[in-house]
Amino acid sequence: MSLPLLHDAVDLIRLRVAPLEHYRYPPLHLVLALLLLGTLAAAGAISAGAGGDPAALIALFTAYVTLETLGFSLFMRWWLNRGGAQIQQSLFGLIIAASGLQVLDPLSYWLPDDVAQGISLVLGVGNILILVTALSRCSGASRARVLLGTLLFAPMALALLLGLLGIGSDLGLANIPELAVTGGQ
Repeated sequence: MSLPLLHDAVDLIRLRVAPLEHYRYPPLHLVLALLLLGTLAAAGAISAGAGGDPAALIALFTAYVTLETLGFSLFMRWWLNRGGAQIQQSLFGLIIAASGLQVLDPLSYWLPDDVAQGISLVLGVGNILILVTALSRCSGASRARVLLGTLLFAPMALALLLGLLGIGSDLGLANIPELAVTGGQ
């Protein structure tokens, strides 16, 4: 059985980037990858104290991962084209493949909190490095421009997350700790 998305994720972790046309996947592979990433995000929220029906949390975080990935791919395509790149294809598949390092994050949940936070930080920085490298090589844009675009998108992703968590809490789908929703105030 051939799993091109998995093979491409491993190649991207090794910083081996193919042309953008290579990152086209069957819709079922993309849906399964988004469901996996949403499930992992829900598991992280549950380990941080979120409550509610696990299926509802998985649906909520899968919706977040899907909307964030779609928004980021559209924003980065616009941002990189403004910088002189001529990107015609979607960045969606590349961004999902570049998220492969996130699969290792749940392994840190069994470690002491200080160690788990350190490992999560290292994995997060590694994921950004992989994403910036992949987008830079596929678009021909500088790494600085890609990193700046990623940083510019971060507040939009945070607003999307807080909005979805608020909606999920209002609908009774999730019990999110006050620390996460109010920022600790």
